[in-house]
Amino acid sequence: MSGADQVHWKHTWPSANVLAQFICINEHLFKNRNILEIGSGATGICGLTAAKLGANRVWLTDHPKIGKALECLQGNVYKNQVAENCVVTGLDWDDEESLRTVLNDIESLDLIIASDVFFDPSTFRGLVRTIADLLNRFPAAVVWFAYQERDDNWTCARLFEHYSLEATLIRKVETGQHTIEIGSIVKKSRCKMFAGIEGGATASKLVLTDKSGEKRIFSETNGTNYYLQGIESVGDQVATWIRKIAQENSIVLPLESLGMGLSGAEDEELNNKFKMYLKMHHGDIAKHFYLSSDAVCTVAANFSNQGMVLIAGTGSSCRMLLKNGEVKGAGGWGHMIGDGCSAFWIANRAMRILFDHDDGLEPSPHSVETIRKLLCQHFKIADKIGILDYLYKKFEKHRIAGFTKTLAEHASDPAIAQLFDDAGHMIAKHVRAVCRGLEPGDLENVDIVLVGSVFKSWSLLRNGFKNELQNAGIRKLTIYSPSEEPSIGAAVIGAREAGIEIEHAKNKIVKEIIEF
Repeated sequence: MSGADQVHWKHTWPSANVLAQFICINEHLFKNRNILEIGSGATGICGLTAAKLGANRVWLTDHPKIGKALECLQGNVYKNQVAENCVVTGLDWDDEESLRTVLNDIESLDLIIASDVFFDPSTFRGLVRTIADLLNRFPAAVVWFAYQERDDNWTCARLFEHYSLEATLIRKVETGQHTIEIGSIVKKSRCKMFAGIEGGATASKLVLTDKSGEKRIFSETNGTNYYLQGIESVGDQVATWIRKIAQENSIVLPLESLGMGLSGAEDEELNNKFKMYLKMHHGDIAKHFYLSSDAVCTVAANFSNQGMVLIAGTGSSCRMLLKNGEVKGAGGWGHMIGDGCSAFWIANRAMRILFDHDDGLEPSPHSVETIRKLLCQHFKIADKIGILDYLYKKFEKHRIAGFTKTLAEHASDPAIAQLFDDAGHMIAKHVRAVCRGLEPGDLENVDIVLVGSVFKSWSLLRNGFKNELQNAGIRKLTIYSPSEEPSIGAAVIGAREAGIEIEHAKNKIVKEIIEF
């Protein structure tokens, strides 16, 4: 049945509602964009939704011989008060002249949208050719389409291959009566791009890079911890973030891979659920997915073979990536269980020293008056009892951790100096635990990269750290300052899932070599 003989335009199909909801959820992708809707029918729900959400220009199209459909469509444009940024025009998929006429009116195009146009196989050749011609003219554009699953066995695979198109499933939506698939179509990309995310509880960093590692695009957003926010919430946040940055930088999705190093991502079962959620609901963003903790990705960013990362910021952890890809670790379980040597741990321990000394539970061998004075000044409290309000009712982990910087600035005080020496012992215990069970050859030299604000006070930690590792079986420690962002490490490991090695910096700065 030719396009002019179709009667489908008389109905609003479920796919249109689902795609319109997707447009609303991803409003920022459509705002200020030039958009062409294929097969708008009489209602043009998807195109009108984009127009109402602030699209710069929307072309609503259907077959030029279906005059009544175009007339109804124009009426809907006026009723929705979007005539200033909407154009209704005919487009015959089987007529190249018809397409040229439409293209003559379009200087730039960002998105092409379509709902349930993949319905009648007799129209597919013209439809796919039209999509290919549009993407040839505007190669950075993306097609978003919705399709209702039906009992048919057709495929467009050969047509897509012929026209060098790539289709990706984004998500499946169950309406209760129908299964609707949302997908994307793009020109096959000649430049493979990779993404890496370093995700913390309060802030996250994204990098997009090519195989050479030279082209890099950075972005930052809020925290991405699925323990705090939930798998679906973080998954949606990550996908929306990547789509936004890709669009802003004219990068065609899907990316070759997405590697993620997220805070708290230690549970393999939950990690697999998170990756599966992305594949099922946001399959357009990447072909391959990798997820591990932020610590593991830091190792990958700095060591191409084997190495360890010690993290001591607001929290703390120790992770070692072995040659065979296995990960060994200690700590990193949060302030309620450990986080030894973290800024929170040091600040909290200073408070404990003060309270225990005053209570007579454990008298300090050194005067605690400097700690008392600094505590009151830092938190603007009259006496130590005032800190209880910050530890309970007004508790904020990062706010307590901030006290450590003040303590470090007064490390000439004997009690504070001892506190940091104890912290050095504590973080070294993590190294001892992770190295236990390594082959003797692996203990000849252990590469460690230090990450986190606490290590700005390395000189205060060093003696305790070294003394704790005496007789640990380690012959030499080579300690580095990080050369790369953990997000780069995430991209590197993610690319390996696709069988590709990304070039990245190996010129780490040696901070110190400790021999035993």
